[in-house]
Amino acid sequence: MGLYKNIIKADYLQRTRSYIFLITLLGSVYVAYSFIPSYDSHYITVRVNNFVGKNNLAWIGHVTAIMASAFLWLIGFYLVNNSIKRDRETGVGQIIATTSVSNFEYLLAKALSNFCVLLTITFVIILIALGIFIFRGESGNFNFIQFLMPYLLVTVPSVFLVSVLAIVFEIIFGNKTNLLNVAFFCLFGVIIAKTNVGNYSGLVYIDPLGIKYLANQMVEAVNTISPSSTNDFSAGYLFSKNQKKLYFDFQGSDWSVFFILSRIIWIGIGFCLLFIASRMFNRFDSKTIVLSKKKNFHLIVSEIKTEAKEIQLSKLSKATPQFGIFPIVKAEFLMLIRKGPEWFWLINFGGMIALVLLPINKAYQIVLPVLWFLQINRWADLSTKEKFFGTSNFIYSSFKPLHRLLTSQILAGFLLAIFLAFPILIRELIAGNLISTLAIIVGSLFLVSFAIFSGIISGGKRLFEILFFAVTYAIINAVPFVDYFGGFHQDFQYLILLIVVLLLVLIASFLLRNREIKNQ
Repeated sequence: MGLYKNIIKADYLQRTRSYIFLITLLGSVYVAYSFIPSYDSHYITVRVNNFVGKNNLAWIGHVTAIMASAFLWLIGFYLVNNSIKRDRETGVGQIIATTSVSNFEYLLAKALSNFCVLLTITFVIILIALGIFIFRGESGNFNFIQFLMPYLLVTVPSVFLVSVLAIVFEIIFGNKTNLLNVAFFCLFGVIIAKTNVGNYSGLVYIDPLGIKYLANQMVEAVNTISPSSTNDFSAGYLFSKNQKKLYFDFQGSDWSVFFILSRIIWIGIGFCLLFIASRMFNRFDSKTIVLSKKKNFHLIVSEIKTEAKEIQLSKLSKATPQFGIFPIVKAEFLMLIRKGPEWFWLINFGGMIALVLLPINKAYQIVLPVLWFLQINRWADLSTKEKFFGTSNFIYSSFKPLHRLLTSQILAGFLLAIFLAFPILIRELIAGNLISTLAIIVGSLFLVSFAIFSGIISGGKRLFEILFFAVTYAIINAVPFVDYFGGFHQDFQYLILLIVVLLLVLIASFLLRNREIKNQ
């Protein structure tokens, strides 16, 4: 039991002391503040038809619990889904495998550690929500129960499930991160889409996020004021300068016993998933490594037994140094396209075909960002693979590592992005949309530059994965604020803004990498 607790504590402390967690926590503070917009804001987060609740304690608690549940699924999975991989790479897993801790206990400890990390962010969101009520809330009954219950019954079980799924997905997919990213992206999209499917009472019990029940309670509260047959519930960042808003006084939810039981059952499902995963877990089995070492040993022996031949130096080709960047660009580009399974390119080509066949707006605003997102594993470690493989000292001591290597990495990633976006580029050119064409090119370069920048400031690929997933999902839901490729702003002023932001990111990347090289 002592070792079991130590695994949870050590894993939690290791995560919360990282730069990635600090950046995510600071971002969560800003996001939590944006969950409750002021009355004069040009966006809303939760709406029933044209009705929005007044900022009393019950409404703030319900809205922030809904948004936090979705937000922590959105970024939490990518924040915590590498715990087993890290133990394998550091050798800690092999040590734990020799102890008396069972597979289920080990996976449960990892899941609980993930849960504690995400609970920390949840607690910060709760504090921000209380602060919003104190400074911008409506006066009235201080119904703290209606504020806290949505978190206890919706957000906390939801966070536990995503903590478990991070472990289960890591065991199922292993090092196949492309498949892992795609699978979770699809799962999350299906779960969120189910929230807007009618008002069938049974849906609230099969919703792992739990937000469907809160949505139905808000719809019922609105129907008591203004009965309607549409019951249009929307959650997210909904932007519109001229949208009509009617305010109502929301007093909270009636908590059904069956709903409470369903949330407990979802927690039980999480334990069942861990038990099933423990049967699939190989407990850091190193047989494959041993076999590969034996094969290499036989190869070395056979090479030693071969007859040595005399080497004539005069017949060897003369080495000519090449100080250009094109060979490096070629090497980086080949590493990008060869990364991952070969059959995954069938999905990429399918996406490129969709860019040709679908209506140009859907191809531009939905298919293109999703197609780029599928390459997240290729771009995430563009600027960090040297550290991961321990070759940074060798590479940074080469000729002009800043101008040659970093520029080559940016160009290689940019070529891949342009290649994937080539069908929509041609369509925009044929349609005469020059601004859109330039915006796609700038967006391609910005995407790669941001991957480079994120890797440099964080020292890993986790930050880029979290942000890229959140941005892609927001774009699919037509949030214009995160439009980095001109999909929703097809005007010259916005293009200039994109170029300015791109230049700032590029300059910061070169300055930070130059400092890193000098301090090496």
